[in-house]
Amino acid sequence: MKTLPSFPLALLLTAGLLLAQSSPAADMELEVQGVSEEQGQLLVSVFAEAKDWLRKPVLVFKAQAAERKDGKVLIQLRELPEGNLALNVSHDVNGNGRLDMNAMGMPTEPYGFSNNAAGMFGPPAFDKAQFSVKPGTRIVVQLN
Repeated sequence: MKTLPSFPLALLLTAGLLLAQSSPAADMELEVQGVSEEQGQLLVSVFAEAKDWLRKPVLVFKAQAAERKDGKVLIQLRELPEGNLALNVSHDVNGNGRLDMNAMGMPTEPYGFSNNAAGMFGPPAFDKAQFSVKPGTRIVVQLN
């Protein structure tokens, strides 16, 4: 009786498990409105879970504000995990790679959230910004 060598079999089983566990990816389009200046960049952070909201994005995208047309920038977000996500967008006008804040912790650069969600005294909750992603999704975020 012939037996298969254990290493190739283990490799095949591992590859099969990894493929079965990987979630499908989706591409979507994000339209950012209210881009009033051509300087700097737009920073887009994508979050998959409430516990990571505004702390640990699953993906980060950048686009140049100079690409704006009529105050809007279209950004293609690729390879997003399908399901429920939330995102925040900031216009890093001075190009330092982050959203600047004043001494009170209030943003001094334009920002926005998916669903145009807003919080009372701070950012909105994850569930208010959450949206469903599937291939072809398109959302609009208005910068404040």
